Amino acid sequence: MKELYCPLLLPVDPFKNFNKIKFIKKRQEILEHNTLSDEYFDFLNKLNIKLNHIEIFVSVPNKYYAIHKDQHDKDDFPKLNFIFDGRGSKMNWYKPKETCLPNLLITDVGSPFISYELQDVDLIFSHEIHSPSLVQAGVPHNVTSPTLRWAVSTVYMSKDNKLFTWEEILCVFKDYIID
Repeated sequence: MKELYCPLLLPVDPFKNFNKIKFIKKRQEILEHNTLSDEYFDFLNKLNIKLNHIEIFVSVPNKYYAIHKDQHDKDDFPKLNFIFDGRGSKMNWYKPKETCLPNLLITDVGSPFISYELQDVDLIFSHEIHSPSLVQAGVPHNVTSPTLRWAVSTVYMSKDNKLFTWEEILCVFKDYIID
């Protein structure tokens, strides 16, 4: 379902000396921009985009993670995720039922999100995510993981500081989409 998930094959390695193990203690952390390689920033520059922010999420095996939508005020919020380990893990997207009463919350790192109860949503798509992939985080989603999984999640903006829509980010990465 290309409006929620799109795998990519990038021409450069985004990371330099990335040690995922040092991120085992917290569920979510903001990462420094210098986590990414100079080659990756050169690549982004050629695409005429810039990194807005980068964070890491750690999923432990067989734990339930809440269904949520990133950025409570956006229904279209694409991210580029890089997944480490987590074989068999799936990202699941949901449609809220009309009677749904979502809950506005803030993460431990200060990011707003909306949380949903399982009975208030219907599953619309589920897919094992491999690295790297564009994912739609403006639609309610969660992750199920039978193994330890790290997801480095990145958000991009145009040179004039505007966040991309899903359609715009697909155009930006069109030459790297895996069909």
